[in-house]
Amino acid sequence: MLSVTHQFLENSLTNSSPSRPSLIKMLFRGLRRKCAWCGGKGSFFTSWFTKQERCQTCGLSWERGYEGFELGAATMGVFMTFGTIIVWMIISVITGVALVPLLLVAGVLAVCIPIFGYPITYTVWFGVDLTIRPPSDEDLLSAITWVESRASA
Repeated sequence: MLSVTHQFLENSLTNSSPSRPSLIKMLFRGLRRKCAWCGGKGSFFTSWFTKQERCQTCGLSWERGYEGFELGAATMGVFMTFGTIIVWMIISVITGVALVPLLLVAGVLAVCIPIFGYPITYTVWFGVDLTIRPPSDEDLLSAITWVESRASA
């Protein structure tokens, strides 16, 4: 597994095949809590709330020298939460749900979506971030070095 990832990173570094994943592919990987770049399961999260500095498969760092990554992930959480609440309210108004159940469900969504969506916000935002700012040669070299050091340890 590590050799396949290592080869993928080397190919990415030299701009040869295989090419980088598309935005859609990276978003679907992120929705499944996988690394948007390599598709590695578990990627940055070893448990629901325990976040690692690097993908545990390919070694690509989610920070990549960018201070605002946390803000992007938080924004994804806001979009997920408010989007779900808005969809619920539209459905409630169309179907004629009473005000109290509408507000109760909206309150539950406002609490539960951020909790259950926490790791997904990071992995989805990582895909968006990789599309906006593709990994530099330094990012990929750092990932290769990390994977090699982890394999030798």
